[in-house]
Amino acid sequence: MKRDLSTVVEVLAAASLNQSTGKIAKNTGVPKTTVRRILSQAKAAGVDLSAISSLTEQQLESIFMPKRRVLLNYVEPDWEDVYVKHEQPKHGQILRTIWEDYKAAVGTSGKPMGYSAFCRGYAAFKQTLPTSLKDVSMTFQWDPGDTAMIDFSGDTLPYVTSDGKEHVAEIFVGVMAYSNFIFCMATADLTRNSWLLACKAMLEYFGAVPKYVFLDNGSLVIQPDTTDPKACDEFRSMAAYYGFCPFPVRPLQPTDKGMVEGAVKIIQQEILNPLRDCQFLSLEDVNQSIAPKLEKLNNRPLSERLVSRRKLMLEDEIPVMQSLPVHPYELDMVEKLLKVSKSYQVRLNNRRFSVPYTYAGKFVKVLLSRQSNLLRVFDAKTGKQITQHHYDENGKLQNILIEHMPPNHQAVLMTKDDLLKSLHAIGPNIGELGRRLTHNQPTRVARKFLSSMLCTARSMGTETIEKIARGMLKLNAPTFAIFRREVDMWSEGRRKRADGHAGQERTADARQPLDNVRGAEYYRELLTLQKSGRKS
Repeated sequence: MKRDLSTVVEVLAAASLNQSTGKIAKNTGVPKTTVRRILSQAKAAGVDLSAISSLTEQQLESIFMPKRRVLLNYVEPDWEDVYVKHEQPKHGQILRTIWEDYKAAVGTSGKPMGYSAFCRGYAAFKQTLPTSLKDVSMTFQWDPGDTAMIDFSGDTLPYVTSDGKEHVAEIFVGVMAYSNFIFCMATADLTRNSWLLACKAMLEYFGAVPKYVFLDNGSLVIQPDTTDPKACDEFRSMAAYYGFCPFPVRPLQPTDKGMVEGAVKIIQQEILNPLRDCQFLSLEDVNQSIAPKLEKLNNRPLSERLVSRRKLMLEDEIPVMQSLPVHPYELDMVEKLLKVSKSYQVRLNNRRFSVPYTYAGKFVKVLLSRQSNLLRVFDAKTGKQITQHHYDENGKLQNILIEHMPPNHQAVLMTKDDLLKSLHAIGPNIGELGRRLTHNQPTRVARKFLSSMLCTARSMGTETIEKIARGMLKLNAPTFAIFRREVDMWSEGRRKRADGHAGQERTADARQPLDNVRGAEYYRELLTLQKSGRKS
């Protein structure tokens, strides 16, 4: 009778209850001779019948149903080791090589299996793989707008330039995980710059920015690691500019970015294979041939969802994705987080650039584009651009815009004409008074007088300063000292004047002394007293 493990377990379970051989044979339908043989094998192996349920299938097989090659003393290979060596994704060994190594390891210590038996044994082992070796995959539910994945196809398209040189175009592939919206383009090589340029083109093709970009541990990753990989500075700078998170997957785990692996196969079948027999004269020619086929692919309805990749992208992903920056990214762009000094300037490459004075002491983000020679400054919290400067490596060291200064600092740098215009903007009387007080003064003195008048006018208000100026304009020879005295008297409340009658108590004669001016008469009397004193 042909036995199986269930029969063996049934016989042993009955024997553990102290049933007789005849009763066991009657209840299980197993011949008495077979029952005796099973019990003899159990006794020889020292099997505890009360613990029969704790034995594994492999243990039961080795005791009660040993393989023929074991009975013939053939050395059993370590099938798990064979499986690992043969099934490696990139560097798997062929079975004959593994068998030869196994045969050499056995040597004269036992009987090695033949190659055919080795192959049959391996095939049988694969049918009952241990759980630890089973290749299972997890299905992810991707959120709209969350993840894009990038990779290079591995296949190339040849092209010949006008000088007769032959080249190959590498094919970059990117895909949105939710909609399966695909992008591909040809690049000249697999260098870091080609990765960055292709990634930039992909985001522009998508028209928006995802939260994550999955990539393998290639040119853009300087420190591969399962849990804490490090992307290169250029890619991290690009990610910060666009606002996505670079996410290198685990090394040697292509299933972590399975969507792009699938997209690569689609691109190879739908785009690259039909273009194999075409002749291309440049890299641009290759991309021009790819573009219409890519559009056709994204516009074709998916078999499972009955809508196209493009429709899913436009309706479900774009609305929840980040917008593209106003200014396109450039490969040599420099990004810095800088603190604004008390002089409302930031320092970059030993050059200083002003920002609005309200940002003094705060942090701002600075982006320098060397291609356009443009330095842009952004609010570090809101991301809003607050100013920009022309950047010249051979230009002046300080680049200060007047509009960034507080009003009192602006007044220091304003010209005489600018100050007069500002006074006239406050009122016609104060403007005319400023002109009369400074028309014969040296430039620096005039600017100092006018700056003081401008600050005073702003602090006192238009109505009050116009009254003071209107009164002073009635004087034949107004001076800045008189203006300061009038301002002090108004501010201290020592003088009350009716509207429109400022300075009315004074005569038009400039020689008439004011209340606190000694005048010519005082000095005539003083001279007379001095002369009389000398005579006496």
